[in-house]
Amino acid sequence: MIFAGSVEIPTGGKEPVEIQVFHGITGQPLVGSTTLQVSVRRLKDDLYLDWSNDTLRIDIIIVKLWETLEEVDPTNRAGLYRLNTVNHVRGLDTSKFTNADVNDVYEVTIRDSAEVAGGVPMGFELKTGALADKINGLPYDVANSVWDAMQADHKITGSFGDMMRRIVALQKEHYYVDNTTYNTEGLLLFGRIRLFETEAAVNAATYGGSSEGEFATYELTTTPKPLTPERANDVRSVRK
Repeated sequence: MIFAGSVEIPTGGKEPVEIQVFHGITGQPLVGSTTLQVSVRRLKDDLYLDWSNDTLRIDIIIVKLWETLEEVDPTNRAGLYRLNTVNHVRGLDTSKFTNADVNDVYEVTIRDSAEVAGGVPMGFELKTGALADKINGLPYDVANSVWDAMQADHKITGSFGDMMRRIVALQKEHYYVDNTTYNTEGLLLFGRIRLFETEAAVNAATYGGSSEGEFATYELTTTPKPLTPERANDVRSVRK
């Protein structure tokens, strides 16, 4: 039998069982076959999966040792077959096993009972639990932890959390502009922007004040054009 390697999935996980087969003589993709089958054996005790009730049993009492694979698409995926049944939809669903154990290891074997397909029987080792349990859902869990983290926990100066709260405040959430200076044409020459955590802190801030709860301060400077002083020649914003 050709052995196709080892796969690890979480406890109760599902693994697709698909195989691309060719005619053993012509070498062409094998289409229309109803004799490609799959069998599952647990390595620690040599119990086989009985497809009739999804129970791991000794071979002499098994009702259905082999399950037939279905053809995926003879036109666009000629020669491709897969496990797809009521209990094992598009893959071997170990959560359906009635007597599975933690960290089980299975041998999954595919054969052609008519002995027409080349390259079979073949199989692969399927490991459940162990490392796969530790990493299962990790990206999802990490994303949830990040998005659910409280803003108050991420205020270290220079951190990404600090950057995000500055961005939010500058988008007109909680800021106060004061210390403004204008030229005779009404152009703002200088101003100060202070960022606050809450609406109450903004409302309590005083013109020209300091240390009133602001967590960041920016200074805005505008230089008028020499011939058209009502227009800005350049504008600078500096974080203080």
